Amino acid sequence: MEAAQKERLAALLAEVQVAILVTQGEQWPTATMQAFAETPDFDLLFIMNDATEKFQNLLKHPYVTVFLDAREKGKVETFEISRALIQGVASEVERDSAAWQAAKEIFLKKSPFEAPFFKYPTLRMMRVKPSRVSYAGADRFTFKAEF
Repeated sequence: MEAAQKERLAALLAEVQVAILVTQGEQWPTATMQAFAETPDFDLLFIMNDATEKFQNLLKHPYVTVFLDAREKGKVETFEISRALIQGVASEVERDSAAWQAAKEIFLKKSPFEAPFFKYPTLRMMRVKPSRVSYAGADRFTFKAEF
């Protein structure tokens, strides 16, 4: 990705609090809206209970799609909305590892309201390493890129 593209994507990721995570089940895809955080390398972090359908889907089918947009700051009637579709591969962050602690810090900095969930031993964290992105800005700046 070019520098201008990275800047646009980073700004959008920093601007929004929730994303739609789409996982593939045995028959149907599952889409859930949830809080996320991003790393400086554009990895996306999600937390979830180990019994949820999305977590079980990710263990079996790690290829995911994540959609996010800033519609609350755009003009919906003219579709001047910054948005991105990110496709990537999910992997579990080992609970209580150094990687877990680092990711937890990043996650809670962006979404401190999620802190109560970290007390549950069934909480899991998934890291989505992006492979492709399709971005459309409210100002009509668009790009498709691979990571």
